Amino acid sequence: SFLQFFHDLQQHYTDFRSRVFWICFTANPQTWPQQELSRLLGARAVQSSFYLALSHCQEFVVVRNTRMNMYTRLWCVVELVLVRAFTATPIQVIGSMPQPCEASGAGIGLGARCSVPEDLAMLRATMQNANVDVNQLVAKVIQAPPGSRLYPGESEFRQVDSL
Repeated sequence: SFLQFFHDLQQHYTDFRSRVFWICFTANPQTWPQQELSRLLGARAVQSSFYLALSHCQEFVVVRNTRMNMYTRLWCVVELVLVRAFTATPIQVIGSMPQPCEASGAGIGLGARCSVPEDLAMLRATMQNANVDVNQLVAKVIQAPPGSRLYPGESEFRQVDSL
């Protein structure tokens, strides 16, 4: 739930009120007609508002939730891949995944769904050009303990204290 999302952020960040967060699922006008939203997001993922925000952030925070594996949604997978492939930004994981939760398989990572057919081809091409093992990265994020971080150039998550 939305309340759980903010609770997880507040629990992890002791300075929650002084931080700036760009929250992807609240940042784009989801109620716009599809053509207008597609125009806003751009013809390539690296032209999207998602990438613009990601390219300027100091930390990418994955706030997992117990109701849904977010990595069944293709835009969520692409955001993770863009951060890993094109920025020097650490990936911070907080929150818990649904239980049980598969870390790989049909419908997760490269097999994630997208509701807009035009976006599907563009997002898959972005992932293919990223030089990242997408399914392995997604599996690591799903399996990472809450409060762990993946630093640029490293292959395994490390536990960190609350910030």
